Amino acid sequence: MDILYSIIYPTFRKDPKLKWFVDSLLNDIDPDDLAMTQLVLVDRWAGPKPRKTWLAKQGKLAAFAEVTHTPVKPNVWCGEHRLPKADYFAAANYRNTGLLHAKGEHVVFADDLSVVMPGWWHYVAESRRLQEIYLGTYSKELAMRVVKGKLVDYKHHPTGQDTRFQPHMADPFYCTGSWMYGASLAGPIEAFLQVNGFDEDCDSMGSEDYVCGIMIEKLGWKFKFCPRMKTTESEELHGSKGVEISRIIKPMGATDASHVILNMAKAGRNTGAFYSNKQMTLREARQSVLAGDPMPECSIPQHDWRDSQPLSEM
Repeated sequence: MDILYSIIYPTFRKDPKLKWFVDSLLNDIDPDDLAMTQLVLVDRWAGPKPRKTWLAKQGKLAAFAEVTHTPVKPNVWCGEHRLPKADYFAAANYRNTGLLHAKGEHVVFADDLSVVMPGWWHYVAESRRLQEIYLGTYSKELAMRVVKGKLVDYKHHPTGQDTRFQPHMADPFYCTGSWMYGASLAGPIEAFLQVNGFDEDCDSMGSEDYVCGIMIEKLGWKFKFCPRMKTTESEELHGSKGVEISRIIKPMGATDASHVILNMAKAGRNTGAFYSNKQMTLREARQSVLAGDPMPECSIPQHDWRDSQPLSEM
C-alpha cells in the first residue's frame, strides 16, 4: 500500500520518550490511516548503525507502514560534520532531513518528549482532506506520568502553556502563517517544498517554524489553528543531563537576528536557505534521497551570515 502520511519526529536527545508518542498515537490514529503512515525518526544519535536495542523498546513501531530512522543530514551546525566546537540548535536541518525522507503527500511534525492527546489525529486527517495546514497546540507540564500512551498524571506548569491559545476559541479557525509552531502541525508536503523547506539561516537560533509559515502563506496556502489538536510534553526533561546543545540569538544593529530574519520574511523573502555543497533545492535533494542516493554533503557556510564570524570559532 502506498504511503499517504509521513510523521516527522526530530530529536537530539538520547531518550526522547518516543514510546510516549508511539503509544499515544496508536491509541488515536485511524487503523486504515496507520497502514499508510511512515514514521521518520530524525535522531542525533542514530549514527552509522541504528540504535536497535533502544528502538526495540519504543512501542509497536512495526504497526507503521514504514519506519525510517536517520541521523540529521550533513550540516555545519551539528552532528559529525559540524564546524563549531559543540552542537548548536539546528531545528531547520532536522526538519528538512525529515522532509528529504518523507514519502507521503502529507507531512506531520511532532516534537519529542510529547504525548498525543485524544482527537489529535482527527485534525491531521482533516488537514489532508482539505489540503490546508493545520496548527496544533501544546502544553509543557511537569512530573508527567504516561501509561500505555495515556497521560494519567502531571503537575501543571503555568509558564509552559501555548501563548496562542485562549479559552473558548473556535475550533478550528483560520489564522496567519506566522502562527506556525513546529511542536504540532500537519500539511501537504508540496507547501513545504515550494518554499525550500525550513530556512537553514535560522539554525543556531530558532524561528524557523513561523518564518517558514509566513513564506508558505504568501503562496496562497491556508492555515488553521486547532486548539483541540493538542500534544502535551515534558518541561523538565528538556534539560536532560548529558545533552549539550548551544543556542544563541545574536544582536544585529538596534535589534537581533531573529527579528531581522522575521522582517526579511515579511518583506518578501519567499524561499528558505537549503545548504549543500552541490547547488540543489530541497525538492531536488528529496528526489535524489528517495531514489536511493545518500543525503547531500555539506560543508557550507563556513561563516555566520549574521556577523561573518567563522563557525569554527563559535
